[in-house]
Amino acid sequence: MKVVTAEEIQNNFSMKETMDVIEEFYVHNKEEFTAPERMHVEDGGNTALLMPAFHGEYYAAKLAGIAPGNKKYGKDTLHGIMVLHDRYTMEPLFLCDAIAVTALRTGALGGLGVKYLAKEEASVLGIIGTGTQGWSHLHSALAARDIKEVHIFNRTKDKANSFKERAEQVFPEVKFNVSALGELVVQSDIVITTTTSLEPVLPELSKDQWKGKLVVGVGSFRPVMQELSDQVLKEAEEIHVDSKSAFHESGDMIRAENIGIDFENVKDLDEIISEKYHPEEREEKLIVFKSVGASIFDLITARSIYEKYYK
Repeated sequence: MKVVTAEEIQNNFSMKETMDVIEEFYVHNKEEFTAPERMHVEDGGNTALLMPAFHGEYYAAKLAGIAPGNKKYGKDTLHGIMVLHDRYTMEPLFLCDAIAVTALRTGALGGLGVKYLAKEEASVLGIIGTGTQGWSHLHSALAARDIKEVHIFNRTKDKANSFKERAEQVFPEVKFNVSALGELVVQSDIVITTTTSLEPVLPELSKDQWKGKLVVGVGSFRPVMQELSDQVLKEAEEIHVDSKSAFHESGDMIRAENIGIDFENVKDLDEIISEKYHPEEREEKLIVFKSVGASIFDLITARSIYEKYYK
């Protein structure tokens, strides 16, 4: 069994490749897979996740732990391992760091939301939260749109400044700003929230100030978490999700249902990609894309890394 570090994955497999393989899966290879909803085990404020999936020749399982309080220790919120097996013999083939795989697949899901739902001329990005997912969604948004300027917000300004400095080295052609929350939202065409907040992080604005924006919510994966404000949920002309499990896993979608939002026209990523769906009049609409992830995306990502470099 090959054991691969997060650094190896980060150096050898790009966000664009991850977006492409997930999109390819929906276009050509989605017929036969098994991906039960992930098992959540709550331990105080922490969450243990077990995420199995079966597709093609492979069985994969991710065991992850999410500890929002790790921020105060200067540690990543998510830790875990990912194992890819031969589906027929159950032999383990490939073990890797779950942080790297999760960052790639979660960033790719948000990036596909941007690719299909954001207005074509979107050029200004706002990122709320500067952890691993903030970094991965910077990469995916830049892969999906011609982003010229990025506004960054984090409750700890030193972390926002560190993120800015790192981003400027990797993307010298893009202008980066550490901005106040209200300024970030007003200036941005695409707003991505990547926090583990229990309360909404988006400011109250006039209805006109939300027009033409895509809001991608990434951080809320438990029913008690809510990043998106009631105003955004109510004002959104369209709401879509990566997976229908978001309706009961994410506090954002649970809150949306509680305040009377109609989910009849909500599309998941399968429908968006299969139908090549692009909203009409995107320049005039507030659109929300909520991402919670699913084990099949971890398998697709791990399989692609394994087949490209280690098979």
